[in-house]
Amino acid sequence: MSLVDELREQIHILFPDYKDARNGDQIRVNCPLCAREGNIDTDHHMYFYLHKDQAPQFHCFKNPNHHGFVNERTLIDLAPANSHLINDGLMQRIGDSNKRIRFNSRYSLNKNMKYNLFINPVIDSSDYNEVKRQYICSRIGVDLSFKDLFDNKIVLSIKDFLIYNHITSISRSEYVINLLDQYFVGFLSFDNSILIMRNLVYNKLQLPDCANERYIKYNIINSSSNTNGSYYIIPSICDVTKHIDIHIAEGTFDILSIFYNLKNADRSNNIYCAIGSNNYLNAIKYFMVIMGIIDATFYIYIDNDIKRYVLPDIKRKLSPLDFIKVFIVMNTKPGEKDMGVPKDRIVPYQYQLL
Repeated sequence: MSLVDELREQIHILFPDYKDARNGDQIRVNCPLCAREGNIDTDHHMYFYLHKDQAPQFHCFKNPNHHGFVNERTLIDLAPANSHLINDGLMQRIGDSNKRIRFNSRYSLNKNMKYNLFINPVIDSSDYNEVKRQYICSRIGVDLSFKDLFDNKIVLSIKDFLIYNHITSISRSEYVINLLDQYFVGFLSFDNSILIMRNLVYNKLQLPDCANERYIKYNIINSSSNTNGSYYIIPSICDVTKHIDIHIAEGTFDILSIFYNLKNADRSNNIYCAIGSNNYLNAIKYFMVIMGIIDATFYIYIDNDIKRYVLPDIKRKLSPLDFIKVFIVMNTKPGEKDMGVPKDRIVPYQYQLL
């Protein structure tokens, strides 16, 4: 029996009123935390999310402040009357697994520590969404399904995203939201504080001034995150006790193409990060200092028009760290400037900077 199957069985035992959903990947129960506050839940608003290679979490859609990771402490808090039924050995294995998959960021908390944000797993295959899916596929030359987009934290409809997460307060006008919904695709940031909205209109000047940027950062629930947590990072499975390869690029399509076309969608101990600028030094510091990853090799995928000072600056500032390895990768295919293209238009050239 897999770890997920064991945990599913454990939750069934602790919460006899459970309802399975999505083929057992989700379990719905009446929220015990709401009941404790005198707000009785009879419609199974608390969801347990059980996915292979993802940290199990719970989230109540009646009160979004009721959320967290599934472990022994939280299960005791949620089901104190049945705490004697908790399998201690299973909880130990869950804890060990959660440590290994630390960088699977699809369900991380946003900076306000209030919301676990979810992309609707049942994407409406409307004409708008299908056009956007086809655009993404054509950009990188890979036929991605709606599920692939969901797995990579890609949001086709900002309106659907806000509705699905019960977010009623918007940080832009209804007019701008409508434009973002029609002409942009979103990439949910690592800390779930920002939707990085990418303009899909070829001539962005065809849009009004309020939406004629290539990228627009939409702050979720009036968040104002300016931290590196607003990077777009493709969800991956990393054991931080082992060596990790960290791939850093400027654009969202660059990193998607690198992930699929150069790395064959290998999520195991690989981190793929789009930083939205050429400040690669800050990104390296973020992973080393904030995230505490020391045993890593960094691969920086540069645009061919990169400013001349950027790479020498990285070398000068990081060279005292004799343990760090940094490789530079560029696309030498004539006529191309970056990695955000199909595989047949990429000729990678790599050299070691440090």
